[in-house]
Amino acid sequence: MIYTEEKNKIKNMLRYIIPIFVLLLVGCSSNEVTYQKLVQEGLESGERVDSLFLGYYLGMHRNDFHIKSWEMNRDEKMTGITNIEYKFDGLKSRATMTFYPTFVDDKIVAIPVSYGYDAWAPWNEEYWPENLLQDLIEYYEEEYDTRFTYVLLPFSNEYAYVSVEGNREIRMYKNSENTVMVEFIDLSVLNPLEIDS
Repeated sequence: MIYTEEKNKIKNMLRYIIPIFVLLLVGCSSNEVTYQKLVQEGLESGERVDSLFLGYYLGMHRNDFHIKSWEMNRDEKMTGITNIEYKFDGLKSRATMTFYPTFVDDKIVAIPVSYGYDAWAPWNEEYWPENLLQDLIEYYEEEYDTRFTYVLLPFSNEYAYVSVEGNREIRMYKNSENTVMVEFIDLSVLNPLEIDS
């Protein structure tokens, strides 16, 4: 008798708990931010955001890029021609940016930028890439007035911090034992969701 009574109590309790649990699961999953959702919302906004860094911008002509880079090289602000290095002082310690854009029809459509703290050493945890990644997120969120979301990239099955504003995507992830990759991408030209499908 006691066993049956306890069993009925549990059944009644489950009758109320299971639907609430299901509603919570459905509610949480429908608000989940995905890479696809970020890209779709950015592109559907119709906003055009081309600014990058150091005066470079998405859509910049190859010749203009080379002229600007040559001038900065001449003024000793950077070095290199096809693998440009720039000493970046916008973080807690000096870092080196290494970059060169991807061009389509002679216009910049993406720039992968490798960042590494100059003070990095295996024993110097403060300058490990995990800390550099957090420092870069804070810097770009303030500098670009944006927010980064940690999402799964469906085309690589890897996670990254992503910000999408209009057509411009900024993607960040640990690249090696001492560097972080920051990729600027013009989604109106190079949309990875369309490339892989």
